[in-house]
Amino acid sequence: MTGDDRRQEQARRGLEAWAGFPADREPRPLVLLGPAARSGGFPDGQTKMAFLHGAVRAASGFPVAVLQVMRRESAEYSGPPLRLTTASLGAAEFATDRGRQELPAWQVRAEQVPEPIWVLDPAIVQLTWEPPGPAVGWRGTAATLDPGGCDLTMTFTGSPHVSYPDVDVLELGAAVALLPVPTRLRPGWYTLVGQRREVTVTLDRPLGARVLLDGTGSPVMVTT
Repeated sequence: MTGDDRRQEQARRGLEAWAGFPADREPRPLVLLGPAARSGGFPDGQTKMAFLHGAVRAASGFPVAVLQVMRRESAEYSGPPLRLTTASLGAAEFATDRGRQELPAWQVRAEQVPEPIWVLDPAIVQLTWEPPGPAVGWRGTAATLDPGGCDLTMTFTGSPHVSYPDVDVLELGAAVALLPVPTRLRPGWYTLVGQRREVTVTLDRPLGARVLLDGTGSPVMVTT
């Protein structure tokens, strides 16, 4: 299998996962590019691991729905749980596939954790959508969309020793994938250090509410 074949196969797996996105639903489902619960920092590795694995316990009176958003079953962690003390409703910024948005969120305090943990409001979590199967994390790829909805400029991490003269556009259901086509500038071995690169493409029809993916099948943050 050639490099081009591998890129096409990876992109098609992403398309198949996202093809069923309900783009015609009102309101449009929210696509998060990060977790629904995030924290600015932890005092030690064990506390951080408890948070990442969803091993949390809450004091009496803590909102049950918020606790459920933070909890995840994990057999990989057997240490002490993170103990949550209070939660108050506010707002925080979350990365979505349609830009960074300030959304209703709970400011959660935990024992021995100096900074607040922000948890997306459970009612908003109900509006999110994820593809089936293992999640493909956001790779930081972003794109700008012109007002007409067809012209896209995608910024991604690519090789400084390769040009990207063309873009393959793959579509399936409610998903569109952009695959920059690489051309090596000159033969030889090069470092693997990447840099920000850019490609522009015109879609046959407006992107609309469909999800944009990069060549790895990961969602792209689209802004206008």
